[in-house]
Amino acid sequence: MQPITAIQNPSQQPLTYLQKLADCIKTSKNKTLSQWTVEQLHISPYQHILEVGFGLGNTLREVANKLQVGFIAGVDESVAMYQQASKKNKNFLQKELMQLHVGTVNELPYPSQYFHSIYATNNYSSWKEPQYKFMQMHSLLKNGGRLVTVFQPRLAKTEKELWNAAEKIQQEYHEAGFVDIRISFRDMNPVNAIAAVGFKE
Repeated sequence: MQPITAIQNPSQQPLTYLQKLADCIKTSKNKTLSQWTVEQLHISPYQHILEVGFGLGNTLREVANKLQVGFIAGVDESVAMYQQASKKNKNFLQKELMQLHVGTVNELPYPSQYFHSIYATNNYSSWKEPQYKFMQMHSLLKNGGRLVTVFQPRLAKTEKELWNAAEKIQQEYHEAGFVDIRISFRDMNPVNAIAAVGFKE
């Protein structure tokens, strides 16, 4: 595979104040969601943890810092995100505390019942078949393992639509085999965030 190089457009104008402000707000929002995800994981030493859709690798780094001893894996379909996350987590990769993969959950090389926790942050809304993904994650979890999904339902404009999004993911968890499903909300802009936590029996 040829290395991918970012090409700068010579006609690209410098970022305006409003663009910089928007980037700062987005970064702050992502950090808040990432921290909330980490809180839901209840990380302890010697766990095996998987992130689905690791993006730039910021949450991977937070989890690895808390884990210290154990193993964290990540999978993302983007080669560009893989390259960014690999640079950001170089130390953890060298220590073999972390492994990153390009692809999908069903292509991962790990056996069933391998992970104590699996999580995804703010990419659930883009999944075409979320229930199918949840079934795959259920297979990878140990008995008693937890699945954490944190997201902002982008299309929810009213409180009713927010509750509908929460009920939808709760039903998908249930149909994928998860039990003791817990839904919580967090005030955010432009729409509140939802955290769904479920366990494998």
